[in-house]
Amino acid sequence: MARWRITVLSLTLSLHTASGPLWAADEQCAQEEDGAAEGDLDRGAADPGGHAENRPASDCHDVSFAVSLADGSPDTYQIAGELCRPRGRSEHGSQTLQILIHGASYNRSYWDFPYQNRRYSFVRHANAAGFATLAIDRLGSGSSDRPVPELVTVHASANTVHQIVAAVRSGSHLDASGERLRFARIVLVGHSFGSNIAWTEAGTFADVDGLILTAISHDPNPPGAPLTQLYAYPAQNDPLFADLGLAPGYITTLPGRRDELFYHLPGADPNVIAVDKASKDTLPVGMLFDQFTTYGLSQSIHVPVLNVVGNFDTLSCQLPSCEESGSIANEGSNYPADASYTQLIVPNAGHSINLHRNAPRWYERAQRWVADEIEPQHAHPH
Repeated sequence: MARWRITVLSLTLSLHTASGPLWAADEQCAQEEDGAAEGDLDRGAADPGGHAENRPASDCHDVSFAVSLADGSPDTYQIAGELCRPRGRSEHGSQTLQILIHGASYNRSYWDFPYQNRRYSFVRHANAAGFATLAIDRLGSGSSDRPVPELVTVHASANTVHQIVAAVRSGSHLDASGERLRFARIVLVGHSFGSNIAWTEAGTFADVDGLILTAISHDPNPPGAPLTQLYAYPAQNDPLFADLGLAPGYITTLPGRRDELFYHLPGADPNVIAVDKASKDTLPVGMLFDQFTTYGLSQSIHVPVLNVVGNFDTLSCQLPSCEESGSIANEGSNYPADASYTQLIVPNAGHSINLHRNAPRWYERAQRWVADEIEPQHAHPH
């Protein structure tokens, strides 16, 4: 008998286990989204850079980690990130940290989007729920170092995340304000390739307490996959990156193609897409070398897993949609029973679920899942 749970945000019906329904009140949530909450969330326009000051519930500081791509390698690189803690937290507050890992051609701003921050910022919603976040720029993107691109594989990237997890657990690392990073519980939150890295890290090192995997499935041939190659080209040819002196092995999306790749247009704001296009980033080609060799590692994950997919994500599901095709209905079979796999399908959303209008609906459910599945009664033994 299947032991995973599926929730579709657009329906009041939830599939559930013997312990009871996973979530309810979806109709109420939809009404809030379409009603008063709409005006509150949409206040403000683009806020390029420095948007931490627009988060009254957060206390944010830069942080960096020295990492290597392989055990024993003498070469080290810097991974940049931003640690945000709930403002006014007490010593009795949550000791759970969510490490946020972005997808291909994005950087950490995906998690704290510089437009209508109240609506689109995952960081803001997590902090408001009482959880700290660490959003990182993966090697090869953002403010982090860009090594030889062929060396930055999924396995190597998972190794760098493992080093960050170890540093956070040890309590030996400081943020830019001099405050010590130390958390009892760690949840990896990934988007797309970031999810691939997250399940590789957890399946290899078994050192985290939970996973939120977004915009990913084990389907090896989703219909949008050919477009990821057709719509990519060397980042050195893109006006946004022409002055960086990048190696040919760094790629990015062709101008004007992100809307087709990453969005379900009826559910997205054109202004968001415009900001996304202006803030896109680079992908080291090494990530393409071993992507599919990591898929079996999900069977080695023995902590709770929440899988969140946009219903119209053509990079995760077959046509015409995740629900109608049923192509990810058995996704939970790729995880062992003790992973307590839960699947959430977000309506009116494509691949970049954070950048669709209904993002707050899945944010709220994700934070509730962390509170229910990861907090002290589920603490990871160390």
